[in-house]
Amino acid sequence: MTFEIDLAGRVRTVSIEPTSAAGADGGQFRVVLDGVPVSVTACPTGLGLWLVYDSGRTLDAALTPGSDGSWLVQFPHSTLSAEVDARRSRRVQSDGAARAGDERVTAPMPGRVVRVMVKAGDTVTARQALVVVEAMKMENELVTSKAGRVKEVAVAEGASVEAGRLLVVVE
Repeated sequence: MTFEIDLAGRVRTVSIEPTSAAGADGGQFRVVLDGVPVSVTACPTGLGLWLVYDSGRTLDAALTPGSDGSWLVQFPHSTLSAEVDARRSRRVQSDGAARAGDERVTAPMPGRVVRVMVKAGDTVTARQALVVVEAMKMENELVTSKAGRVKEVAVAEGASVEAGRLLVVVE
């Protein structure tokens, strides 16, 4: 999965790939922050995450969701506000239903298609669910940002998809 994270006014690109099966007690991940890779073991705590880097360094962070979609990230000696994919969501909100042309709904991360909720020719409304993709044991419902007609469904239930793979086209 790749994200843009606005952390205290600085936008960073973060890519996270599991390197071992993640369970209730955490997992191992390859994290690339602005092009610099690092291996991390992440363990959930009551308030957030405890991270152990491949260098042996540890970090404890408490995560609190805000009502506006932002996150409050509290470290032992500082607190920051973070927004995940804020510029991407602002682009969708500003373009919205008024956007001309086809909307290409793509997989935001690698995963497996668990449900296809539309077929070619269906009429859809803005923010209607189109496809559900499971990634890292979480289901992600992908929606259209505009009203229109489904022009193409490019995947079937059970299919494995890579990040960026075309799923549905709405015209």
